[in-house]
Amino acid sequence: MIQEYQTQSTLNPNLWDDNQLKPKLRENFLKIAKSFADFLLPIIDVEVKDVTLTGSNANYNWTNKSDIDLHILINYKDIKAYDANAALVREYLMAKKSIWNNNYPLMFQGMQIELYAQDTNEPHTSTGVYSIMRDNWIKKPSSDIISIEDDSIDKKAEPYAYEIDNLKIGDVNLIGRIKRLKDRLKKMRQTGLEAEGEYSIENLAFKKLRNSGHLEKLSQLAKSEMMTQLQVEKKIKFNVNVTHKPKKITTPVTDPFKVSLTRVNESTKQLANHISGKIKLNNTDWKVIMKNLDAVEHANGQWDYPNRCTMIPSNTITMQNVGYPVLGIDDTGYKQIMHPEQNYTYPGQRVFEIPITKKYKNILKELNNYIKEG
Repeated sequence: MIQEYQTQSTLNPNLWDDNQLKPKLRENFLKIAKSFADFLLPIIDVEVKDVTLTGSNANYNWTNKSDIDLHILINYKDIKAYDANAALVREYLMAKKSIWNNNYPLMFQGMQIELYAQDTNEPHTSTGVYSIMRDNWIKKPSSDIISIEDDSIDKKAEPYAYEIDNLKIGDVNLIGRIKRLKDRLKKMRQTGLEAEGEYSIENLAFKKLRNSGHLEKLSQLAKSEMMTQLQVEKKIKFNVNVTHKPKKITTPVTDPFKVSLTRVNESTKQLANHISGKIKLNNTDWKVIMKNLDAVEHANGQWDYPNRCTMIPSNTITMQNVGYPVLGIDDTGYKQIMHPEQNYTYPGQRVFEIPITKKYKNILKELNNYIKEG
């Protein structure tokens, strides 16, 4: 057999006992799938037909770096907006996949867990497909058969192309996003080359992105953003050396604490009472607090709104590429300080974030005092 097409003699033993998915893993994968399905709400409020495991980890061409591809199967035609604008629905699902995989970089035994909402009307093109819901094989793989499907290559490349196309100059976290994308692309290609060589789906997907110009676009975006940052630095240095007195900037600047100090103090005290268990904040209370602290609700949190109070509509938080600690308070009153490059899980359903920075020094001090006072 040619080296590029050699396969493993067994399925990945980290996932499988013989040909059966390990029970504990199956349970955890179903929990992750449910969380992802909830993440698609309220636009995608349809029945999940199945949850499947596919790709290299449902086949004999796995490596210890292969992605764990979990597909949530739904009938796109059941989505209310689908008939009116099918393209928009598909773009929405792709955007949600991108946000999820960026916000929640889930791993198991060094393998990244990738989520995808698959249309039940799409045919199964992979040579290995396992139903996690039914706990049996839909399409059982063979260690003697390796096939290369154009559709599988397209599906592997498409999410990366979407993410690259939606990167924007001026995004304060653009360099970090580009770095994470490049790291994922490098890992994807390396995994494929180690498993099947030049003709692996991962390597062919990488080549497809290169041929379509997406990799070049990614590099150019990184260069442009770096040049922009360097130009800003250059301007700052120039202005310092100017001998005449610079003109006073009169452009109004939004300051979240130009709102009534009384309102800020009231909201801080409410948060302290919520943490202490004296009260439980309801949706109306949270809206008032968010308004008083100039907070915004967004899944990307500090990535898209750095150094600003944010409400994350999830209990799983990643601090990857956040350059300062953040105080998190969930809707149950549970709080903890989150540090850069770490991941956190809360018992509640959503988390209010306060950056631990100079900007919020007084609020954090008052919050601590109120908690101590009881």
